[in-house]
Amino acid sequence: MKKSPNDAKQYQTITLGNGLRALLVHNPESNKSAAALAVNVGHFDDPTHRQGLAHFLEHMLFLGTKNFPDGSEYQQFINQHGGSNNAWTATEHTCFFFDIGHQHFSSAIERFGEFFTAPLLSEEFVNKERKNIDAEFKLKLKDDIRRLYDVHKETINQDHPFAKFSVGSSETLADKDGYNLREELCDFFQANYQANFMTLVLEGPQSLTELENLANNHFSKVKSNGISKAKINHPLYLPKHQQKWISVQPVKNDQQLIISFAMPSIDKFYRQKPESILAYLIGHEGPGSILSLLKSKQWALALTAGSGINGSNFKDFNISISLSELGAKNITAIVSIVFSYLNLLRKEPLNEQYYQEKKSLAELSFSYQEKLSPLDSVSQLVINMQHYPEQDYIFGDYVMEGQNTATLTALLEFMVASNMRIISIDKDGPEQPHSNTSKWYQVPYTVNDIEQQQIEQWQQAAYLPELSLPNKNPYIVARPELVKDDSEKNNNLTPPAIIYQQSGLNVWFKHDTSFNTPKGYIYLSIDSPAVIESASTIAMTRLFIDLYSDAVTEEHYDAELAGIHYHLYSHQSGLTLQLSGISTKQEQLLPLLLASLMQGKFCPNKFELFKQQLLSHWHNAENSKSISQLFASLSATMQPKSPSSQTLINALEKIEFQQFKSFVPRIFENTAVDMLIHGNWSKQSADKIITDIKQVFAGKLSESNQVQTPCIDIQGLGAITLPMELPEHDHAALLYYPMANKDLRTVALTMLTNQLLSPTFFQEMRTEKQYGYLVGVGFIPINRYPGIAFYIQSPHTDSVTLTKAMDDFIARSNNYITNLPAEHWQHLQFGLASQLQEKDSNLRIKSQRYWAAICNKEASFSQKQKLISIIESLSINDVAEFLQQNFHGAESKDRLALLSYENGAQLEQMAKSITINENIETLLKKCQRKY
Repeated sequence: MKKSPNDAKQYQTITLGNGLRALLVHNPESNKSAAALAVNVGHFDDPTHRQGLAHFLEHMLFLGTKNFPDGSEYQQFINQHGGSNNAWTATEHTCFFFDIGHQHFSSAIERFGEFFTAPLLSEEFVNKERKNIDAEFKLKLKDDIRRLYDVHKETINQDHPFAKFSVGSSETLADKDGYNLREELCDFFQANYQANFMTLVLEGPQSLTELENLANNHFSKVKSNGISKAKINHPLYLPKHQQKWISVQPVKNDQQLIISFAMPSIDKFYRQKPESILAYLIGHEGPGSILSLLKSKQWALALTAGSGINGSNFKDFNISISLSELGAKNITAIVSIVFSYLNLLRKEPLNEQYYQEKKSLAELSFSYQEKLSPLDSVSQLVINMQHYPEQDYIFGDYVMEGQNTATLTALLEFMVASNMRIISIDKDGPEQPHSNTSKWYQVPYTVNDIEQQQIEQWQQAAYLPELSLPNKNPYIVARPELVKDDSEKNNNLTPPAIIYQQSGLNVWFKHDTSFNTPKGYIYLSIDSPAVIESASTIAMTRLFIDLYSDAVTEEHYDAELAGIHYHLYSHQSGLTLQLSGISTKQEQLLPLLLASLMQGKFCPNKFELFKQQLLSHWHNAENSKSISQLFASLSATMQPKSPSSQTLINALEKIEFQQFKSFVPRIFENTAVDMLIHGNWSKQSADKIITDIKQVFAGKLSESNQVQTPCIDIQGLGAITLPMELPEHDHAALLYYPMANKDLRTVALTMLTNQLLSPTFFQEMRTEKQYGYLVGVGFIPINRYPGIAFYIQSPHTDSVTLTKAMDDFIARSNNYITNLPAEHWQHLQFGLASQLQEKDSNLRIKSQRYWAAICNKEASFSQKQKLISIIESLSINDVAEFLQQNFHGAESKDRLALLSYENGAQLEQMAKSITINENIETLLKKCQRKY
């Protein structure tokens, strides 16, 4: 098995007596162990009369087994020992995975193994869990990706299993004459959960022998009938499904064009990856590209190529274009431009330079492969085992053996107008009402034939001088070197040192090649008082970021392709520029990015285009899930310098180009800069970067420009209820308890309380009471002040009832703690501490941790260790006292309750049972600010 030179783990493959293939991974560097099991069964295997059954079974396997019949026991056990778990069902595979403190791996595997050998699939949970499946289905009714899938499923060959409804609902899982759902579930399990369809990965610090014993002891009893998986023998599309123009009405105000070419499965070409070269060229964003030409006409904002559904007998090669309003009026011309480029690719055999560039980047990624957490590692490997032979379990995603011109030509032959479908997604849509509505997600859509004359015109699209294939990429470094450390004091555990601190510029530096990777990270935070003056300045800053990001994309696209990434984003007090990836040429890129940042030259047309795009993005927030909208409202309420989407819309709508143009230079007039240089850098390189920064910000820096961002202090105000109108949405309620202090003891107690209550809350509100799919307790710090949120989104129960249920739970929480066995408390305490102690698995995570500490003004970098010590020192009585103090008499404690309602009548009803504060906005404005 080929592995990365940067991979210190040991691997061993075994096949159990029943045919189950397992991969054992000895990872000496991890405190956690993880497991994943994938089975070659998915929604394609659903009986036609029981669509969603595979997904339903995935849910049911969590809800009790022969030796662990309690439906919540597995989740509680994993949670208690600092772990996490989940599962998913796709078209042809289902995957289950978890991680946990390594000391408890054996006990967890015992529970996990029984999912596949002795599940109860009890009648009681069959009746309850189908309500959760229905809630999950309804949760995504407004999700445009799901909606597009629904239309896709209706416009293909109905004999192909992709046409089936994958999620399931109360309708497809309902009781039916002549059928018993539990019996069908058991039969489906017996028929499909076969050992020879399964792959298993176990990873942890345990020896390979220990891991092998676990695999044998707990998975050898999985049944196997030895029957091979039946192949799909129906094509995804028949000729009658091609040459179609499908118009789809989305929920969000987005305009998109998808040009889709049908191909057979291309899995057999994985060692050459010919489709990735076509995606590389068609999706290019540099000069001469399709996107460059479309942007010059202001028709498009983004383009991606190559994605699309794929499976064992099909592959869609999609070219997806995010359109402007002008672009949506010129789709025929856009398709013609795409075919001009495809004809350019067909003109002569492709220069091997592009394949070699792609191959160099793949080899670089593999040689300096970032270490993954055990959970991510097992989840990835277990699926690779379903697709690749043993020698390529690790290398399969990276291997590029060489360009095969015949295969490239064969794929290009599928990319013709006669084998195309056009999907246009636009809220305004055609002039005539849509002629169809999809069954499950109620999506309005229309299917039209594309005229033969138009097909021929596109296929013969003429050469365009604006289109050309890319030049050689100057940023690709064949063999980047690891920089030697010139400091004797520095080691893997030494935190970054401050190497420059003067007049508003603070720079931290750490040379770090501990992951044996030639990568580096630069974080540059620019505080600017001008940014946070008002909602208008905040909105203009967000618009500036979008315009800047668009302006530099084409110029520096080669750097992005070569593994040097850059990203400008807003934070509460200004902007952050981040560079990451291969460090070798970041020094050359940074001054260019900073020069563009300071020049800030934009034209009125681009301003208008991106202003409308940003307004549309903020308007789309109204279509987000109910609970997402409540959390967004909580954030805006608690943080005066993070206004709501509606506030930003109101501000930006009034901004004209001249006002924006005058504002942009002000962003950088008075600034304070914090910076982290971390990774494969020499001190000499860091000094040069500092010199560049000082030059760019000369005369603009001062310590006095550091911006403090407040959050509101509701201490002593009791319960504040914020009703929120969400028409045509699920009901939702969110109760947020902010803590008055941010000392580490309060943080530790808040985290432990969250850890204690979370699994019980989930079990009661979702599994037992069936309120909905989205329920939880969350540790939510705001501006470093800890807090706890209880939340439920429900398709059928109003927010007042949900609030009362949560209040009742909180009132009983002390009983739960009183009855908690001492052993459980110790496991939970140790689990949380070990979660925090988990080693950084790669340089990116380590950099993020250092940067978060700098942003939180924790320049000692020792807060995490102090927090762990406090967690370990607390007793269950400390938590009980904390609960009594902050939550007992929950309705009267300081808290924000955000409750959804659909209309005025519901609000009136709400006011009868819950006190709604008068003039909430005035009350909140009068609140003290805390920093």
